[in-house]
Amino acid sequence: MLAWRSRRWRWGGASVRGARDEQQDRWGIWNTPGYPGILIVVADGMGGHRGGALAAQTVVDTAANIVREQIGLFSEEPQAALKLLCQQAQAAIAALSRSAHTTLVALWLDEKRACWVHVGDSRLYLFRGGRRVLRTRDHSSTQMLVELGEISEAEMAGHPDQNRLYRSLGNNEAPKSDIGETDSLPGDLFVLCSDGVWNYINDSEFWLSAASSNDLSRVAESLVKRAVQRGGARADNATLVLVRHTGSILPEWLHWRRSKVQSPVGSG
Repeated sequence: MLAWRSRRWRWGGASVRGARDEQQDRWGIWNTPGYPGILIVVADGMGGHRGGALAAQTVVDTAANIVREQIGLFSEEPQAALKLLCQQAQAAIAALSRSAHTTLVALWLDEKRACWVHVGDSRLYLFRGGRRVLRTRDHSSTQMLVELGEISEAEMAGHPDQNRLYRSLGNNEAPKSDIGETDSLPGDLFVLCSDGVWNYINDSEFWLSAASSNDLSRVAESLVKRAVQRGGARADNATLVLVRHTGSILPEWLHWRRSKVQSPVGSG
């Protein structure tokens, strides 16, 4: 469990093993002194005993190296920096193991914008004014079924093909990632999580839990424990990071705190 606060953002994260024999999720947050931004990464490893953990840890190590050595690139060209993260992580994983794979969702936030990259089914959500305005598109069989109209978004978590991914990091091919960008406003709530969380936690729980407390670390810890409890004997590793854009405008914060969930899109 970890929590931080800066002039513009407040954030907290937590990760639990669940019912699995090994923790293969990894996550990291890097504040960037001298640059107005933060980088958040969540990776969910795959590939059998040790392989998945190795791949996910490699993603986090790669992100740390890029922040240390090329932080200026995030400030100047964040999408290029996120592509570089994918490329270098892919190469590093492939050099270590043929069987190791991982998902990735990474978010760069600066004073006015949010840029992200994702591969697999670890997700980024953006909530604004009580509404979910963004969710990354999973690279999975169940996502395709949703888009074909064969199942609803709410049915993804319990579907037998939920773990079938057609994209991940950790092979010899060039990484196939999705990159996006949007504005970042005071009151925004960003959520990054592995499937062990979104399988069991819905949109309204993310928003209302974060709105009820300034301590996002405790909120994240409570939600991952709730996810594991609901998963029971099938509970996966569960990792969650919450980031709130606090800005410096008190009336906006008070308005955000009082907001209620208004018809979120799907149940995530």
